[in-house]
Amino acid sequence: MEREFSRYGGVRFGPPDLRALESEGYAAVDMHVHTTHSDGLIQVGDALARGRRMGTSFAVTDHNTVGGAVEAVRRAEPGQIVVPGIEVSAAEGPHLLLYFYSVDDLVDYHREVVVPALQASPYLATTLPTDEVLAGIDGRDALAVAAHPFGYLFLCRGVCKAIAAGELAPEVLCRLDGLEGVCGGMTRTQNNRAIAFAADHDLFLTGGTDAHLLSELGMVVTAARAGSVEEFLDAVRRGDALLWGQEKTMIEKTVQATAVLPRYAPYLGSSLGVHYRQNAPRALRYLTGDRKRQP
Repeated sequence: MEREFSRYGGVRFGPPDLRALESEGYAAVDMHVHTTHSDGLIQVGDALARGRRMGTSFAVTDHNTVGGAVEAVRRAEPGQIVVPGIEVSAAEGPHLLLYFYSVDDLVDYHREVVVPALQASPYLATTLPTDEVLAGIDGRDALAVAAHPFGYLFLCRGVCKAIAAGELAPEVLCRLDGLEGVCGGMTRTQNNRAIAFAADHDLFLTGGTDAHLLSELGMVVTAARAGSVEEFLDAVRRGDALLWGQEKTMIEKTVQATAVLPRYAPYLGSSLGVHYRQNAPRALRYLTGDRKRQP
């Protein structure tokens, strides 16, 4: 297994063989999963059951909320790893995946840092700038990872894309621990750019499906030899983890987007306002020729 992955620098593309990983002592964790507590359509109980059947664990990383993570940790069976997490949407646009060793620390961070910054559209941007999202974990036992660093399309949902667009200073990279190197919602080109960027900047890699539908769970995993959340996150922090997975097809992305869209319908007006505030200045710079080079 190690020789097989070493040719890919710890990354392998394709459907992950979860049982093979399990047989060699790896805990395989899909580190980017959304539940019905935010904009996903995945019930926590269904995710736990599917994970047991498939041989995969996961991190609940709902947008700006922690109810799904708390429920999953409390309902998990002994030995079933569930990483407490959250995906915070920064004011400039980037999404930050934060992983906590303790669900209590996650709840405290959410209450003290995120809740005061929530807007009318709960799954979109908070009022927190990226550096404040990251500064909020100072003194807490947690890891900060840039989600889909080169995504999405014309939106600056990734840190690297936001830096290239002039929305963020490059110094923000100093506050990050890692990058999401394989994200199921990205293209192979975008994921390869993230992998190369992490290597150049000495950042560890994680992988996750960005699952919103139950059928997507476990399509991308981060695997490490670990028997607990603490051991797993320690291995990820050291860079002793393997990434294995594949991106969604265009059809799968379209199905997901269509299924999730009604979750945003009650917040249409405020959502449009968020998109305007984030993207109008960048569009104006583009039209006037003030463009930035990609990192």
